[in-house]
Amino acid sequence: MTKEKRSIAITSVLIKIAIVLCAAALFLMPYAAKMYEQISFQRDNVTVPLLITFYVCAAFGFVILFVLNKLIKNIGSEKVFIDENVKLLKILSYCCFAIAVVTLIFARFRILVFVITFAAAFIGLILRVIKNCFTEAIRLREENDFTI
Repeated sequence: MTKEKRSIAITSVLIKIAIVLCAAALFLMPYAAKMYEQISFQRDNVTVPLLITFYVCAAFGFVILFVLNKLIKNIGSEKVFIDENVKLLKILSYCCFAIAVVTLIFARFRILVFVITFAAAFIGLILRVIKNCFTEAIRLREENDFTI
């Protein structure tokens, strides 16, 4: 197995592990939120807003993981610069921006959540740039395919 194929296989396994861990987090989060509430130095009740934020972000997180899984399958099948991957990258960026918006709303309860907001927005921006690079690479490849 080449180094590239091994890297793709490892990435695929890590994505599947992340899916399982996220699924487990869905069940563990209510307990974690209550524990956070008990040890928090701030006395306002954020359990419900925290859970709402988590579950909304988890939905986008699952979309991200399944899209990443599809993307890595395409790459493993040597289908890199294809229109489908551009669409997948666009979905990934939209999910990151959605997480940024959701966490921005929750940040009124906990200011440190701005770190997640900024990170999600920044990753979304990077994904948009990569999507644009893929779009241009596809255009150049198609242009070269028609050149004699």
